[in-house]
Amino acid sequence: MKLSHENQRNTSAMGSLSVHRKKTAILVIAILSVLLVTAGVFYVNDYYHADESVQEYLEKTGGVSVTAIADGMYLDGPKDDTALIFYPGAKVEYTAYLPLLYQLAEKGIDCFLIQMPCNLAFLGQNKAQTIMETYKYDHWYVSGHSLGGAMAASYASKHLEELDGLILLAAYPVKSLISDSQDSFSVLSVYGSNDGVLNQKKYEAGNARMPANYISVCIEGGNHAQFGNYGEQKGDHAAGISRIEQQQQTAEAALQMIETHNHAYKEQTQEDKPMTYQQITPQEAKEKMDNEKGIILLDVRTREEYDTGHIKQAICLPNEEIISEPEQLPDKAQPILVYCRSGNRSRQAAQKLADMGYENVFEFGGLTDWPYPEMVE
Repeated sequence: MKLSHENQRNTSAMGSLSVHRKKTAILVIAILSVLLVTAGVFYVNDYYHADESVQEYLEKTGGVSVTAIADGMYLDGPKDDTALIFYPGAKVEYTAYLPLLYQLAEKGIDCFLIQMPCNLAFLGQNKAQTIMETYKYDHWYVSGHSLGGAMAASYASKHLEELDGLILLAAYPVKSLISDSQDSFSVLSVYGSNDGVLNQKKYEAGNARMPANYISVCIEGGNHAQFGNYGEQKGDHAAGISRIEQQQQTAEAALQMIETHNHAYKEQTQEDKPMTYQQITPQEAKEKMDNEKGIILLDVRTREEYDTGHIKQAICLPNEEIISEPEQLPDKAQPILVYCRSGNRSRQAAQKLADMGYENVFEFGGLTDWPYPEMVE
């Protein structure tokens, strides 16, 4: 059947309209995409910049070394057992927090200042994991300001057993921070009395997610922005104290919390830890022989090895025979210096003696590393 001329015209018109609609839809989508990308670029680049005072902390020389790392800045202070990983606030240049963290590093808390993608911590919530896998410390803490604090808290909620604690600056948790062992994880929450940005209702609701022993510190006169060096923040209230004073009070509260937690941890581990021995150098062992009285020098090699040459005045008590109270060692408080051929058996023997209750056991390696041949017979 053939279509009439009129039907053909109608079909052609409908086809043209369909193509027009498709082109229009594509054009609208393209315009919306451009607008969204433009808005996104504008949003990402509209952030609070660190002020000029930060530059001096990048150039300082002294007890703290500030170096760039893949994820931000590493502030390496005079000690090496405790570290803090810091998440910046939303749309704040990460270096704005250098002055605050520098104070912690000076007091022995090494700090990792994280640079977040697009200055938004929710895009890098798990960056702490990379740091903890790369560096080795006895104690780990995470911290953050505002949105950075909320993201640090979210990370901490999933890693309570790996972390010692959390320090929140004008922030609150959205997930539970309650650990099975209440004393194993500490939380410090610091905020300013003049904070105009922090949502007080959400802050108070977050208290229910805190461990029972968490610490809350309100800095009188402090506001939201003065935890960092990036100027005034929209919606914030004027501060009643200086930025320097607010950061000093914050650093003091953080240091006190960390020191208290670390001290409690040390006491607990010492109670749980079995008795052990001390490792010293051959030089330190000789100094003890020369200057201290009542020392027992123990050679834990076999008797055959002992007969081929040993340190003068050493007693032979093979490692394999240290299974009961040795007659040669009647006093458990007496200092005992232990050695073998290369250092392996002496460590085993020293631990055995410590486990048996000997209080002053010192292991100094093997005869092969003994630098005083005149003392060998």
